[in-house]
Amino acid sequence: MYMRKKDGFILVFVLVIIVLIILSLTALFYISYNDLAIATRASRDMRAYYIAEAGIAKRFMDLRSESSPTIGTINGTFTFSGTDSGTFSVTTTLVSSVTYRLTSAGTYKGVSRTVTFTIRQVSFSRYAYFSNSENQLFWHSKNPIWFTSGDRLTGPLFTNDQLNIHGDPVFEGPVSSVNSSINYYSGGPPDDNPEFKDSLTLGATAMQMPSSLGVLTSIRSAAALSTGLTLTPASSPSHTPIITFLSNGTLNFDNGKTVTNYTLPTNGAIYLSSGSVEVSGIVNGNVTLGAPSNIYVTDHILYNVDPRVDSTSTDLLGLVAQNNVYVDPSAPADLEIDAYVVALTDSFEVYDYAGALKGTLSLYGGVTQVTRGAVGTFNASTGDRVSGYSKNYVYDPRLELIAPVCFPPAKDANNRIIYLKVSWAEQ
Repeated sequence: MYMRKKDGFILVFVLVIIVLIILSLTALFYISYNDLAIATRASRDMRAYYIAEAGIAKRFMDLRSESSPTIGTINGTFTFSGTDSGTFSVTTTLVSSVTYRLTSAGTYKGVSRTVTFTIRQVSFSRYAYFSNSENQLFWHSKNPIWFTSGDRLTGPLFTNDQLNIHGDPVFEGPVSSVNSSINYYSGGPPDDNPEFKDSLTLGATAMQMPSSLGVLTSIRSAAALSTGLTLTPASSPSHTPIITFLSNGTLNFDNGKTVTNYTLPTNGAIYLSSGSVEVSGIVNGNVTLGAPSNIYVTDHILYNVDPRVDSTSTDLLGLVAQNNVYVDPSAPADLEIDAYVVALTDSFEVYDYAGALKGTLSLYGGVTQVTRGAVGTFNASTGDRVSGYSKNYVYDPRLELIAPVCFPPAKDANNRIIYLKVSWAEQ
């Protein structure tokens, strides 16, 4: 009897062990199955995310090549290897005049992820100072134009050429030059000791100057609309027409025979049908003036509401000349220009820079020019100015987000539009 009891106990014990082993194997299988399912889900989830990113990347590269961004949705397939692939659907929406949002949904084996990428198109007004060349041509020889002691510039500066430095100019914003070195008049510090308060990038990637034909065509076309304004000089007698902006939101146009008052156009585009024009006054509105030859600044150009005092100011002026934007000899000794200035094929310069010694040329806004224009001369031995103006160029920070009417986007050396990242998020 004792042996039978002992055998029964052993049998029960063995059965319990078998049950525990079965339960353990079942649990292990269940855990392994869940881990595999989780791993599979995680792998599919990650691949769906990669596909969504691939959709963003493809649409972004396409967008950089489009002069007028296409709004809408595109669909595509992304293949990892062989036949293992997923799909994406990218929608481009306009957030503001130069800001776009790309929303991409990536799907892989039933799993979807969505990401959004918001970008802002860069206008040339983003640069406080831009030039293709820092040298003037005199009798087919290149003569460097110098940043000198007393010059102060704020905002981003970019040149496709080499910077020429004499003395101690101050650069308060980021400075970029395509050339890998700086041309110092006296060999560099301590005689030449510029102050770069932000960053200095040498060997930067070149950028394209805006197309003169494209920019003026855009202004002319907009001005020809009922919401724009085209101004026509008198055919005779020969006379440079005059535009005087008025603080009440109008302008007077002296065409050489009569003076006519016009309300500033609602679409902001003003175009001179031929020749050159003289400009001055107080700007009350957001406008761009285009001229097929030269623009001469004869007196102060000021904003009716100074954005440095009142950040809600909407006053903004673009001055775009096919050839040069000149500071006229009749301009005051200390001159302020509130505008973004563009010389499409030549320079922004003082017309008689080698003439009388004047005061300070203050530019609130920015300048883009093909060839750096001179605003004065200096004594190379002492550094003292001999003629013309010293420069006080202050960037209008609003131009980081907005651009004057009809201004073109900035493009790199490969003719691709430049965008800035605003945000990246997953929905």
